[in-house]
Amino acid sequence: MAKNKDKVTVEVIGGNCEDVTGSCTQISFNKRTVLFECGMIQSGHTPLENYQLNKRMLANIKHKNKIEYVFIGHCHADHIALIPALYKNGFKGITIAPEKSTIILREMWLDSAHINQRDAELISLKKEKSIEPLYDETDVETALRYVKEYKSKELIKIDDEISIRYIPAGHILLSMQMELYVSPRSNLTKKILFTSDLGNDLTKDKQIFVEKFEPIYKSNLVIGECTYAAKNRGMNQKDVETDVQKIKTVIEQYCISNHRRVLIPTFSLHRTPYLLWILYNLFGNDESFKIPIIIDSPLSNRLLDCYSSILEDETKNKFDEMMSWKNIKRIITPEDSKAAIADIGPKVIISSSGMLTAGRSVKWTASILPSYEDCILFIGYCTDGSLGDKIKHGRTQKTININGRPIKNRCNIIDLKSFSSHAQRAFLLKYYSDIHAEKICLVHSDANDRLEFAEDLRQEIKNKSRTTKVVPATKGMVINL
Repeated sequence: MAKNKDKVTVEVIGGNCEDVTGSCTQISFNKRTVLFECGMIQSGHTPLENYQLNKRMLANIKHKNKIEYVFIGHCHADHIALIPALYKNGFKGITIAPEKSTIILREMWLDSAHINQRDAELISLKKEKSIEPLYDETDVETALRYVKEYKSKELIKIDDEISIRYIPAGHILLSMQMELYVSPRSNLTKKILFTSDLGNDLTKDKQIFVEKFEPIYKSNLVIGECTYAAKNRGMNQKDVETDVQKIKTVIEQYCISNHRRVLIPTFSLHRTPYLLWILYNLFGNDESFKIPIIIDSPLSNRLLDCYSSILEDETKNKFDEMMSWKNIKRIITPEDSKAAIADIGPKVIISSSGMLTAGRSVKWTASILPSYEDCILFIGYCTDGSLGDKIKHGRTQKTININGRPIKNRCNIIDLKSFSSHAQRAFLLKYYSDIHAEKICLVHSDANDRLEFAEDLRQEIKNKSRTTKVVPATKGMVINL
């Protein structure tokens, strides 16, 4: 009996046990259950497929009304966007987040609720029966009442059996690794390190609005992301510098010389301010640079306001200085967006979503795609089957369907590869092999990439004369500590 009572059980129950989205891990001990993250699965090819995948994921979370805490590492949708659905389905526990995260959570959850509502309406029309959204704005307001924030770098005692410590992950603003200390009895403590998403060490000097990564070197168990661990996804410092110069060249060619438009589809959280900082450093001190930098995304604009309220000291001064750059034009209303799209004068457009799955960037794409003189500059990964993916890989197609309409496929396409905010393969191999741990469980990647990386990590650990066991997460796998 004592042995069973001492057992700490860990199970990766989200989409991150098979793919790169839908982070959710369940930890059980002493008849208690907590979750680390509860994110949206975004890997489906259609709204219906994503809806079904997320419904199944929610069904895998047993005894929702008995879960006491959901801990989160950072605010990307694939890590947090199903939490309001838990409250809709009876969850009464506390969501624990890094300090200052709540205002970002609010914007991300409300945006997700809007998308859920839109998708539910589309699915209902197609299936000719009413489909209920995963959650709505009322559920978001409920969830927000249960959020509790904690400072980083401090060991926080949640109760007699649970303590946590947040340590900067370097991925996006307020992104944290989390050390979870579980004490099933007074003289026994087990430590689990959840990396959430780790930052790209190669771009840290350009991502000045992000806390610097800090390593953790000891844990009983590590639940570690390996999103960009594939051998064919590698990049180096030269790639980063080259791509920054490519952005400069593209804008000079298309906007300044040709007096035309460059669309840069971006993700609202993190990628937009990161890109703005690069543009500001490239052109901000050039008095002759008159090209408008259009920010046309309601969520991006709201999050930029959040950044200004969160950042402090010199970092805030730099951010506010950037946002006061006269070239930046923030578009809020749909009417102003339509007017900007109708104007074919020279401009750089930053608009979400980055994969062109929805949002105003899709309307910009419909305007720009037919023009030989305009350009779409991709700076992020696009999932298979997304509009962004179809445009990237459809250069031989005469037309691309956008919202059911064939659009002539003529504009120039440039795809830059070095803007990932995720840790790269070499960094992950070194960091994980330096951790003194009994076991490392790899999550957040394609199954084949995860298996390949696991083998290389085992060899790296062996080279350092350590005995850490490496296991790629699989559906249904349970780890006992």
